[in-house]
Amino acid sequence: MAMKMTFEVVITDSEFPDTSVEQRILGRVGAKIRKFQLYDPAEIKEVVRAADGMLVDYAQITREVISNLVRARAIVLYGIGLDKVDLKAATEKGILVCNVPDFMTYEVAHHSVALVLGLVRRIPWADDFVKSGKWAREGMLASSKMMPLGHIDGNVAGIIGLGRIGRQIAEIMKTLRADVIAFDPYVPHKEASKLGIEMVGLQTLMKRSDFISINAALTDETYHLVGEKEIRLMKPTAVIVNTSRGKIIDQKALAKALRSRTIAGAGLDVLEEEPPDSDNQLLKLDNVILSPHIGGASEKSLYNLRKLAAEELARILRGEPPKHLANPEALKK
Repeated sequence: MAMKMTFEVVITDSEFPDTSVEQRILGRVGAKIRKFQLYDPAEIKEVVRAADGMLVDYAQITREVISNLVRARAIVLYGIGLDKVDLKAATEKGILVCNVPDFMTYEVAHHSVALVLGLVRRIPWADDFVKSGKWAREGMLASSKMMPLGHIDGNVAGIIGLGRIGRQIAEIMKTLRADVIAFDPYVPHKEASKLGIEMVGLQTLMKRSDFISINAALTDETYHLVGEKEIRLMKPTAVIVNTSRGKIIDQKALAKALRSRTIAGAGLDVLEEEPPDSDNQLLKLDNVILSPHIGGASEKSLYNLRKLAAEELARILRGEPPKHLANPEALKK
């Protein structure tokens, strides 16, 4: 009788309280799970050295970590972003890197639109006003340093990155009767036109939009895509929200524009450094709404994330093709 193979799976880090979901799925392929909460590459490389597979949340899987792996088949990320892994190093070593882009439905899109509505309708400031013992509507409007109470209908929503989430936001904004424009060099104009979306250049989007939503992946191409030059093009009444990756916006340039009231406001679910330092200027500004990278989170989506990530790794350990492979060149290895 053939011996049943046992795999070692290492979870480098996660925000989940246990490994019950992962163990239920990976246990079926004979995997044993070891869970850590590590972020230092020097520590990570030691615990993953003999792993057959890895599940990764926020930890950076550097070339240093990858070069120390002796039998790893795959690295599966809890989430969408691939910027946590040195893809080139993994590909050179024949290690498959996969993400889980389908763990949520509308969560990020809803969060993006909620940030826009919070800014335009000034909901956090109204809440503070009432809780401070005031009520008169006129007093609240007069005392706020934010822009006048705004509206969505008839205004222009600009979307940077017209992938699945960007299209969901466009769908919602159109329902709210906004005109939608988008910038994405990888989406054909004909395809966008069928969705009722006008494709424009980045500078045009920055100039025309009343609300801007960033929904692009972080790559070398999109790092600081929105910088001082682009922010200067925005209307003084415009707001910008980001639920993708913090480094797509030049945070110093954004803080400068918000501080000087060059633009009206920002809603940020992601920052360049997470968590932010206590001296981060964005924490001190009264025209910013911040949330702690929860755009994709809901009870349903977080369960799906664990389940789908474990299922992807189980497929690979069984020798089956993965569903969401980021580096197909690694298969040749």
